[in-house]
Amino acid sequence: MGMRGRGTSTLSEERASDPAAAREAALKLLERTRRTRSDLARRLRDKGYAAAVVEPVLARLADVGLVDDVEYARAFLEARARRRTAGRRRLEQDLRARGISADDIAAARALLEAREGHEDETAGARRVIAQAARRYAKLDPRARRQRLYALLMRRGFDGDAIEAALREEGGGGTD
Repeated sequence: MGMRGRGTSTLSEERASDPAAAREAALKLLERTRRTRSDLARRLRDKGYAAAVVEPVLARLADVGLVDDVEYARAFLEARARRRTAGRRRLEQDLRARGISADDIAAARALLEAREGHEDETAGARRVIAQAARRYAKLDPRARRQRLYALLMRRGFDGDAIEAALREEGGGGTD
């Protein structure tokens, strides 16, 4: 491997304040994968570009549609729905950790629901229960229910959705 590590990149003071250089660096980062605005800003600052240069560059990239947090969040939600079933809270937490605002998350969710229909959280919880059924089959009903409840909470499902899914599944009574 070469000297392409993270961290302290030494840009000249002139280059660090050059918007064209910052734009080129941003475009190079966007070549590989879609990125959030906050991730791009952090990476450019880490490379040594001044914050006063980074913000206008990101604003321009957003204006032309190359940086779009709503679209990023929509694609993230869509991909995660296909790969691994998780609850609404978990997905929103993951997006906030990536620097997406609550408003952008809500807009992305609305776009996704308009395109694919409303997501039923209870149905998602039932899918997770079905996936875990064999793993917990030999446990007594109370322990099985507790483990399933804990699994669903870790996956970010709402308590009401968990209760409904466990009731429908036959996970039984309340503790």
